[in-house]
Amino acid sequence: MRLIKNISEIPKTDNPIVLAMGCFDGVHVGHQKVISTAVEQATARGGEAWVYTFSPHPAKALVPEKAPPLISAEPCRLRQMKALGVAGVIETPFIREFASLPPETFLSTLCADAPTLSGIVCGQDWSFGYRASGNFQTLKTFGKQHGFTATAVEPVMDGDRKISSTTIRNAISEGNIPLAEKLLGRPFSLFGTVIHGNNIGQKLGYPTANIDPLNELIPAPGVYAAYTRVQSSEFGVQRSELKNCELGTANWELHPSAVFIGKRETFGCHKHVIESYLLDFDGDLYDQNIEVLLVQKTRDIGPFPTKEALIEQIGIDVAQIRALLAADHKA
Repeated sequence: MRLIKNISEIPKTDNPIVLAMGCFDGVHVGHQKVISTAVEQATARGGEAWVYTFSPHPAKALVPEKAPPLISAEPCRLRQMKALGVAGVIETPFIREFASLPPETFLSTLCADAPTLSGIVCGQDWSFGYRASGNFQTLKTFGKQHGFTATAVEPVMDGDRKISSTTIRNAISEGNIPLAEKLLGRPFSLFGTVIHGNNIGQKLGYPTANIDPLNELIPAPGVYAAYTRVQSSEFGVQRSELKNCELGTANWELHPSAVFIGKRETFGCHKHVIESYLLDFDGDLYDQNIEVLLVQKTRDIGPFPTKEALIEQIGIDVAQIRALLAADHKA
């Protein structure tokens, strides 16, 4: 899968191109339906499906104080898009000048840069162009005039509510990881680089991997049952190479883990940290990229009266998480 910045960079082809358009900040179940519909149309027409999205999120350029944190780290979003079968992702830089384009000008540019444009797929409520003045009807009318189809995908429902990025953000922020996983269609994960910390976990007898996350959205403070995915000794991706879209999962090892998110108040530390204690793991992870797949929050956090009390609680946490993940694996 290719990652490009402008639709004009798509390899020249005589085959039809179908675009899945949207922000896709979490590639959740609803986003997946939009992308899969584009892939199905492209396959039926003997062409290619591409994701057309934006970086940064439009709100960050227009109303940064109200911009929502993106749900998933970019490598994980790209990996999910690749798994859905697209040929590539067009990650268009979203700047104010771009936002000022009238809808028709934006669409005319797409047609000029991709002469074989055959279809555009989006969500029903997708809007575009200056002050979001373009909508699906605009897209449909322009498509009829310029020879491409327009498809609006109906929302995916969870009971009587629409699956949305806002609902997923709220679930993660509240520590409701099972709900987030259900709406994402996969585990919610934190992706980042292992950095040096204060070795507090090591001193307590539970050495942890301290993570510098690429994620913007961090779950509520607490202790979590999780799986930590680490690169095997035969596979490595450096932080600077994360956008090459070759981040798969086949060459990664999965380890049951106890994860701490929050401040180490027992030791008077007020820095927010993300630490993963990999059960039954012995190895050096410094400067490596790892991915923590959260399963369930097991308790809230707070200061302990003594270091010994904390050590006792960690032992209880590890036993509980080990049992929870064993049961989860059997299920």
